[in-house]
Amino acid sequence: MIRYPLEYNQILNGLRWNTFGWTRTYKDGRPRFHKGWDLQQPKGTPVYPVSTGKVFSVQRHDVGKYGKTINFRFEHNGTVYYAFYGHLSEVWVSAGDIIDTTNVHIGAVGDTGNAKGIAKDAVHLHFEFRSDAYGGNGTSDRVDPVKLLGDPPYDGIFYIED
Repeated sequence: MIRYPLEYNQILNGLRWNTFGWTRTYKDGRPRFHKGWDLQQPKGTPVYPVSTGKVFSVQRHDVGKYGKTINFRFEHNGTVYYAFYGHLSEVWVSAGDIIDTTNVHIGAVGDTGNAKGIAKDAVHLHFEFRSDAYGGNGTSDRVDPVKLLGDPPYDGIFYIED
């Protein structure tokens, strides 16, 4: 089973920041690939694992473009994926932790990393799926969240665990 990473999910407002793919531009106007969804919620909103699995890695310090992060390994329909959570204000798990329920808080929405300079409302969860744990600079290892979660949550999607 796959679930959304928040209880209430909504793509960050503004067409430039709204979804996966060639939705952004560099300052000179060239297209730029956005590798995930930016989900707006207040700072401190709990973040959930998308499935059962294992915490692959965490970054507890506000460094790099994603700041505090969680990289979570899970399987879906026989394929291994990594759910990557960025710009967190808090990380409540450690690398190697086994997560056996999706009803546990693993971190909290924040504005770490370069979130402060990206969006008008800096506080959001950067969320992406990867086919490779380390997520290189290219786009080939990113998986469109639509593939696993369905249409982007433009108007907000509640998710309640069954």
